[in-house]
Amino acid sequence: MKSVKGVVVNLAKWSKAHASELITLIGLLICCFVLFVLMSWGVGYYSNGLYGTRFDLGSVWQGLGACATAIGSLLTLAGVNLGKQYIDSKFNSPMGEKPRREGAENDKR
Repeated sequence: MKSVKGVVVNLAKWSKAHASELITLIGLLICCFVLFVLMSWGVGYYSNGLYGTRFDLGSVWQGLGACATAIGSLLTLAGVNLGKQYIDSKFNSPMGEKPRREGAENDKR
């Protein structure tokens, strides 16, 4: 039976080796959430005008503010990852060869 520490360490190694894929997945999830918030805002706005439902539009703006903060964090992570890839490819690999990723010996790409 695996220990919790071993599982966490393996998960950390995997996430470090697949940072670009994780950033893309998180970006897609944030975009889906923003789309959902915008659709609910549109429905709430029109239902307020047409049916008087008293949908609280302030909560939508709070949700969009949280999404903007998450997108800023995501862009920071992407910048760090791209910077690491740039340094690895420019200074840490021979000319004309692709840089090797950590954990690439098990990668079947």
